[in-house]
Amino acid sequence: MTDKVVIAAAGEGTRMLHLTTNKSKHLIEVHKKPFLTYLLDNLFLAGFRHLILVVGYKEELIGEFLKKYKPPLKSLRKNQYSIKMVSQYEILGGKSQMYGTACPLMCVGDLIGKSQFVYLNGDNLYSVRDLKLMRANSKFNYIAGIHNKNPQKYGVLVVDNGNLKEVIEKPEVFVGNIINTGLYKFTADAFDKLKGLKKSKRGEYEITDIVNSLARAKKVKVKIIRDFWLDFGNPADIIKLSYFLKSFKKFADLFIRHSGFHTLKSGSRDLAAKAGEFLKRGQVVVAPTDTLYGLLADATNSKAVKRVFEIKHRNKNKPISIFVDSIESAKKLVKIDKNQEKFLNEVWPGKITVILKAKERSGLVKELFGNQKDIGVRIPDHKVIRAILAEYKKPLTGTSANISDVGGSTRISEIMDQFEGQETKPDLIIDGGNLRESAGSIIIDLTGKKPEVLRP
Repeated sequence: MTDKVVIAAAGEGTRMLHLTTNKSKHLIEVHKKPFLTYLLDNLFLAGFRHLILVVGYKEELIGEFLKKYKPPLKSLRKNQYSIKMVSQYEILGGKSQMYGTACPLMCVGDLIGKSQFVYLNGDNLYSVRDLKLMRANSKFNYIAGIHNKNPQKYGVLVVDNGNLKEVIEKPEVFVGNIINTGLYKFTADAFDKLKGLKKSKRGEYEITDIVNSLARAKKVKVKIIRDFWLDFGNPADIIKLSYFLKSFKKFADLFIRHSGFHTLKSGSRDLAAKAGEFLKRGQVVVAPTDTLYGLLADATNSKAVKRVFEIKHRNKNKPISIFVDSIESAKKLVKIDKNQEKFLNEVWPGKITVILKAKERSGLVKELFGNQKDIGVRIPDHKVIRAILAEYKKPLTGTSANISDVGGSTRISEIMDQFEGQETKPDLIIDGGNLRESAGSIIIDLTGKKPEVLRP
């Protein structure tokens, strides 16, 4: 377990306005204690014993603070821990000379050597539990992410089976909803990447450029924040932290935004239009149906369907059925003869999925079929899903909202519990309350000479 941490604390904190005129933002007080106290306390409680603060603006005041600071563990003797201060301004010069989130790493190579270490910003606060997650001593680097409803405002982590593919800053199109929290664990490989580091488009030396370089070498794993991430960057954050210290529950209700998906009541105004906005972006929606809660994604969007497989942890060889709004729509996608159409008119909309032969150039993506050539089709009989289908005018995935081998559910609380904490999870949940008890739909195969009931 690594016990070293590098804390970036050189910045002035201009977003704090006049509050940083005479001190750095890290020393702004909340409940009569500097913010930095809470960060250092949590680091010690998480098991870190060797702290290196990279300072700059008003560094002498941070030095005075550290002389008075004492770890929160009474049993910890002075020879069992260390807190060192390194001046970024002395080593690299001021903000006008070298600037960026990678600069603190340029100042600590000799102190760290070949050890693994955690790196974070001195104006961010994490729970003891989440900090402990980053301490594992392995050959991989770690980056901590958190689910966010508006990921386009942040650096977004593109994740593949727990591995980081790339960090994309403020993407214009949806690439995921796990955002970067500025908490990392690095191996010595990070210092090697510093050698070729160049200024970004913003004219800064960016820590995410190092992370992306390591990710291309398949050396970065993603850890998901379980508790909270607080950015202490502007005056409003002082109020947030104050709420946090007074009452975690009240704080969570007001400020924690990491559920990872929007939740809408089934009676919400313009529900179908709002759901359609998510579907157009290639996102995944949970909605009530006449059987179980279902996972909806655009069945003509390959990335969206792949996301459904990731959410369910579903075997890619297994097919996924589709929802359509009418028999006319179904006939554009699959082959339906007159006898089949007569039967479907009797049972649709309803709880029966039929397996039919897909037409060529139907527009349905290949991922839906798994290792099959045919596709399951259903017109569900629930006002919410019918309204979404009518609004969106495209076929949608018609699979139950659950992790594979866990089982579908009619209870909204069970849906929430299954997906909370998952790396990839639905982006919108339409809360239709607890549905009538039901199993999945009946499945009838109509592709052979005789109809065959595959699931009664």
